[in-house]
Amino acid sequence: MRTINLIISLGILQFTLLQSQDIIDVRYARTFTTGQATFFKIALGLTVPIENDVDVYTVEYTTTGSNMNLDTASGLFMLPKGVTKSMPIGCYQHGTTNGRDAVPSNFGAFYEMGAVLASNGMAVVAPDFLGMGSSRGFHPYVHAETEATAAVDMIRALQTYMAENELNWNNQLFITGYSQGGHAAMALHKYIEEEVPDEFQVTASLPMSGPYSLTGVMLDLAFRDVEFNFPSYLVYSARGLKEIYPDLYNDESELYKEEFLEDIYRFTSSGNGTTELNLNLVEGLLINYGAVLPGLIFKDSILQVFKSTPEHPFNLALKESDLFDWTPQAPVYMLYCEGDDQVPFRNTVIADSTMNARGAVDVSSKEVSGGRNLDHGQCAIPALNEGIPWLLSFMQTTPNTDIVKIDGLKYGPNPADQNFRLQSEQNIEQVLITDLSGREYAIRKSSNSNFSFETQDWASGMYLMYLSTEDGVDIRKIIIQH
Repeated sequence: MRTINLIISLGILQFTLLQSQDIIDVRYARTFTTGQATFFKIALGLTVPIENDVDVYTVEYTTTGSNMNLDTASGLFMLPKGVTKSMPIGCYQHGTTNGRDAVPSNFGAFYEMGAVLASNGMAVVAPDFLGMGSSRGFHPYVHAETEATAAVDMIRALQTYMAENELNWNNQLFITGYSQGGHAAMALHKYIEEEVPDEFQVTASLPMSGPYSLTGVMLDLAFRDVEFNFPSYLVYSARGLKEIYPDLYNDESELYKEEFLEDIYRFTSSGNGTTELNLNLVEGLLINYGAVLPGLIFKDSILQVFKSTPEHPFNLALKESDLFDWTPQAPVYMLYCEGDDQVPFRNTVIADSTMNARGAVDVSSKEVSGGRNLDHGQCAIPALNEGIPWLLSFMQTTPNTDIVKIDGLKYGPNPADQNFRLQSEQNIEQVLITDLSGREYAIRKSSNSNFSFETQDWASGMYLMYLSTEDGVDIRKIIIQH
């Protein structure tokens, strides 16, 4: 469990996130056929592969809510037909939508991209996020912790469902998302590696065009004297933070100028109408000030405090969701467009530079082809066309092999340093050891089921050991620690 500490003028506001999830309901909703997927591909200009029909299920499950109490959350499970044995798990984190009902469980939020992953042999979860779908409250927009915990609990729910339906996980975990989904994908990757590394290990993550530098790049864009046509992001973020930190402010009238309050109240009271709010704020800024300078929706006194006081509670709360300054251990590939008009590409450049300076194992970024001339919406499809094949290149599936457990198996030391030994009373035909990206480190065959491996030159980290018998494959985790 993780504790978030936010130092504010009244003292220390402390939240403890619970680890608790149960499946409430799983219902078959539809089958996303290869024919439908092909039409979807052609219509959008996607070039990613399509392999299997996908069964889509609406899901409700329990998770820790934004008020730190047990909440009901929702989303989709997407399972490939024809892959009935061992498969990876994938998580699709959706981007900003027009409101709390425009979510995967209602077949919105571009859920089809999750189905594309599933068609390639993954068992996929697509969370709605807290404050959306079945969840209570207002959506904590770009709040990293809850973006992550809602997804982790949904992955746990999927594990339960797979076990109950004799479907097996091969221990690989993939994460992706675009825009807010890029931020949510990065948040999930960070949370797993820092908070639950003994439970999950990320194989690879593909965050695309996400606002990783909220208190740097994004606030600078919002508060400087340069036009930015998306002032609704400020309102959404502020109200979302209040859902987590209720004492940030009492009412929107404390923050915003009178001429914008009616439109802001309409949005914050319902959580719907993001597009309408943005259009109205843009129109109001043009009428009243002749330019779309988002900071001008705030009262002058409040704006100056935000800009000049890094330790202001709002800035401290937002800083909790910055995602550029950490050190991923699993591969990360960030894609962006220089012409992005909503999420500046500097978010990605700064994250890439900072992570590599901290010694990240495998972090890289790339501008998609022609990205200088592509805005935020136009960037999505080229990013997916380049990123999804990279993600799929790490996949290992054993669709025609049963997963078994070998009795009387002895192996160790675990963690291992210089060497590692394995002994089994049952005949093992082959041992394959890979890292989480799928790279092979050892493959052995033996007639007496005794194996020895020299590991002094292997990198420290988690590995998967595939033990092949006449009945199937047993998969075990081993750790190399030098």
